[in-house]
Amino acid sequence: MVRIVPAAFSLFIAVCAAAAPMQRRQTGDLDCNLARLKIIFDVAGTQQLVSQINATDLDTASAVAVAQTGLQSVNSAIQVILAAIFSGQTAPASFRDQVEAGLNLAKFALGNITDPSLNSTVTAAQTRLLTAGADGDMVVAACK
Repeated sequence: MVRIVPAAFSLFIAVCAAAAPMQRRQTGDLDCNLARLKIIFDVAGTQQLVSQINATDLDTASAVAVAQTGLQSVNSAIQVILAAIFSGQTAPASFRDQVEAGLNLAKFALGNITDPSLNSTVTAAQTRLLTAGADGDMVVAACK
């Protein structure tokens, strides 16, 4: 019995080592995973900033709603991508496109807010959104 435990442990280590290269490609390295975390946090930060925009007129309210729709689309796509990664499946490329489209929709909507009293909040949301886009580019570059 004493000899079986070290042999089983060695076999377990060998199987993990053989499986690691396949799993590493899907789950990504440190740079890849940091980029993934950054986009998640930046999208959440953008959503928080957008929710603080005081929509006093119909045009602003409409733009805020469109920006929120774009950011919700980004979150939905990220959830599908993460579910695929955690289940060991290949993340569908179409959801990467959905992330990009949602970020672009939010950028377009925020650009349509012209109320000067909202400049600081809108500018902060746009800056955070641009950072999220840069993080998305990092994900594409680092997670191969």
